[in-house]
Amino acid sequence: MLFSAGAQADISWQEQSSRHLENLLQSNPEQLPELDELAVVDFYSERKYQSLWSDANGRLHRAFDLLHIIIHAEAEGLKPSDYYLKEIRKYWALSGVDASIRLDLFLSAALFRYSSHVYSGKYNPLDMDIDWHIENKPLDVGSLFSTVSGKKTIEPLLEKLPPQHSGYHLLKTELHRLRELEQKGGWQRFENGPTLRAGAQHKQVLQLRQRLEITGDRVEDSFPDMDIFDYGLAEAVKRFQLRHGLTVDGHVGPQTRRALNITVSERIRQISINMERWRWMPRTLEKRYLMVNMTGFEIHIMENDLSVLSMPVIIGNSFRSTPSFSGLVSQMKYNPYWTIPTNLALKDIIPKQMRDPSFFAKKSIKLFRGWENAQEIDPQTVNWNKVVKMGKDHFPYWLRQEPGPKNSLGMVKFLFSNPYDIYLHGTPDLHLFDRIVRTFSSGCIRVKDPVRLAAYLLNDDSQQKEEEILANIFLAGNQSVILPIAVPIYLVYWTAWVDQDGHLNFRDDIYGRDASLNSLFDN
Repeated sequence: MLFSAGAQADISWQEQSSRHLENLLQSNPEQLPELDELAVVDFYSERKYQSLWSDANGRLHRAFDLLHIIIHAEAEGLKPSDYYLKEIRKYWALSGVDASIRLDLFLSAALFRYSSHVYSGKYNPLDMDIDWHIENKPLDVGSLFSTVSGKKTIEPLLEKLPPQHSGYHLLKTELHRLRELEQKGGWQRFENGPTLRAGAQHKQVLQLRQRLEITGDRVEDSFPDMDIFDYGLAEAVKRFQLRHGLTVDGHVGPQTRRALNITVSERIRQISINMERWRWMPRTLEKRYLMVNMTGFEIHIMENDLSVLSMPVIIGNSFRSTPSFSGLVSQMKYNPYWTIPTNLALKDIIPKQMRDPSFFAKKSIKLFRGWENAQEIDPQTVNWNKVVKMGKDHFPYWLRQEPGPKNSLGMVKFLFSNPYDIYLHGTPDLHLFDRIVRTFSSGCIRVKDPVRLAAYLLNDDSQQKEEEILANIFLAGNQSVILPIAVPIYLVYWTAWVDQDGHLNFRDDIYGRDASLNSLFDN
C-alpha cells in the first residue's frame, strides 16, 4: 500500500512523538507531580502514548480551549500561574517534536491540576479548617481525560467543572465586579473622625457619599454635592450596615468606619476564600434542605436553590464553636428533656448550684445516679466541692432539665445525624436574638421560631399547622415525632455571600477560620 508524502510524514510524527512522550512520561524530567498520578499514566498508556494536544499539523483546538480557560482562571478566584502558564507559553512558541511533547505534558498536568482545583477545591479542607466536615467526592480525572480526548472543543466541558450552585456563581459575578473596581483604584480610606449621623456637616461626608456610591449602597439623596449628612445618606449607610452585619442605625461610628476601611483587595480575597468553600461542598444539593449560615446567624429553608424561609439562629461561642458538617433531620421532640453534658455540668451548671443552693430547683434541674433504674438524688446532700475535684471521668451523677418554660431547649428539639451531639432547638432566651452577633450556645443551634420550622418539616407551613403543633406542645407533654421525609441540613461558614435580593454581604471571621486561607488567596 502506498502512502502520500503527507501521510508518511504524519505517521512518522506520530511514531516519533509517541516514543518521546513515553520516555518523558516515565522519566518526568520536569518533576510534575500530576504525571505521577495513575490516572494520567494509565490514560497515556492506554492510548499508546499518542499526543493529546497536538498532531503533525500543530496544536489541536482543545489545546487552545484549555489555554484560554487557564488564562482566565482568576474568574474562579484562582491564579493562572498555578497551572504552568509560563511553561505552556514557552513551549507553545517553539517548534519540533520535543517542544510539542513537553507542551503536551505541561497541558495535561495543567488540566489535571486545574480541573481538580476548580471541581473540589484547591486546598484540602481538613488541612485548612479542622472544623470542616462536609464531604465532597473528588473529580474522576481519568474519566475527564478520556472525555477530553474524544472532543475537538472542550471549553463547554471545562466550564461545567466549577460548582453549579447559584451561591457560587453569584460570588463569581461579584468577584469580577470588585476586580474591575480594584483596577480603577478601589476606594479611599477614611481617616479617624467623629461619629457621623443625619444632620451633621463634616468634610468627610462627601467622601462617604462617593464611597457608598462605588459599592452601590447610595441610590439617591437630596444634597449630592454638599457636605451635609442628609436622610438619603443615612439610608445608604443603613444599607451598607445591613450588608456587613452591623448595627443598622445609619450612624458612621467606629465599627462602620472599620468596615468602610477594609480594602477592595481584602474583599476580593474574602470572596475567593468563600468560593473555595463552595468547591468543598457536594456537587449536588437536594431540592429541599436546610442551610445554617453561621456567620450570618440565620437558618435558611432551601427549595430548588432558593431560600423560601429564613429565621435568626444562635450558634456556638468561641470556646465551643459550631463545626461545619451535614446531616439528616429525621425526628423532632416536643417538650424535650435536656440531659446536660457532663463537661457543661461541671464547668457551668454545678458552680451556679454551689453559689446558689436553690439554682437546680429554680431551673427545674434534677440530679440522678445511674442510668438503669436511675435514682434521683437530693442535690442538698451532695458534697459538691469533692465531686467537682473528681473530674469528668469520675463524675458519679447526671443532670436533667425537665420540660417546661424554663427548659434551655425550648419547646421543640430537632435531631439530625452527626457525631458531635449537635442539634437544633428552641430557647426561652428570646431576647438574645436582638443581638447582632449571636455566639452564645455551647455548639448547638438555637432557632428563634421552632414551631414554624416544625410545621415546614411536617410539609405544611400553614398557620393552622402551627396552631396544631402548639396545641400538641401544651397538651401532650414530652413526645417524639418522626418526620415523614428526612430533610438534609448543612451547617456552613460563609463570610461572603450574595443574598436573595442580589446584595453582596460580608461578615467578620468570628471563628478565625478564614485565617489559614487568607494569605494563600493573594491577588
